[in-house]
Amino acid sequence: MNKVAVVTDSVAGLPQKLIHEYDIHIIPVRVTVAGKVYRDTNEDLPPELIHEFQNMPKIDTTPWPPEFYSQAYKELSQKANKIVHIVCFSQFTSTISLAKAGAEMAQEAIPHLKVEVLDSATATMAQGFIALAAARAAAKGQDIDEVIEAATSVKSKVDSIFALDTLRYLARTGRINKLAAWASSLLNVKPIVGLSQGKEHPLALARSKSQSIKSLIKIMHARINTEEPLHVAVMEVERPQEAEELSNMIREQFQPAEFYLVQFTPIMQIVAGRGILGVAFYCGE
Repeated sequence: MNKVAVVTDSVAGLPQKLIHEYDIHIIPVRVTVAGKVYRDTNEDLPPELIHEFQNMPKIDTTPWPPEFYSQAYKELSQKANKIVHIVCFSQFTSTISLAKAGAEMAQEAIPHLKVEVLDSATATMAQGFIALAAARAAAKGQDIDEVIEAATSVKSKVDSIFALDTLRYLARTGRINKLAAWASSLLNVKPIVGLSQGKEHPLALARSKSQSIKSLIKIMHARINTEEPLHVAVMEVERPQEAEELSNMIREQFQPAEFYLVQFTPIMQIVAGRGILGVAFYCGE
């Protein structure tokens, strides 16, 4: 047995078809409300609960303890003796330190097991593209160093942009102080923010949802300047018509080699709020 297993967090938002095709192992992140733990699944978090939790003044998104990750790695060791876990960016969550502690525990218990935890420096389908690159390398039979190299290559290129109705939801996490300060004086405008290489950036303001779409396209044009194949994912929640409009514009103007239209996961909806439209993309083989 010398197979590399690829793991990522549920917030990567990968389509189920890709998860099954490349045997990607998903660890659902969690949210704790009134002492009860909910996993990032449609079963644990149906729409009515999502909307209830969105209206709470504060939410607890503390990741799983190291023992949880250790157990997940031990179970995977029955299928593979090498594991690469692509986690959500470390500036926003302590997942990476807890997962690394869990990896040490698992490797102490199973000496032949090797676990590498990689900070994606991003989230949502930008993180998903990094995990997908790793899984595709693993599916070709490449060793763990080559799998990590494939993931790192996409990590260096991938970008993501989000059009939000408000930053009020994200501000509850206490982890976006710079954006919260930027948005504190905004009135009746929709902020557009970027996330890349582990940093969030204020990018633009839009007065309407249609203007948000034009801004997303304009930013993409400014950032895509290569002849290499383009990989794109449009992400949305409660904005299906705009997501379809944005998707059509991207297909028409950029002709991506790979394209997905996905919904944000339940916990991403709780954390970031309603009415989100986003795009993740990178250029490369």
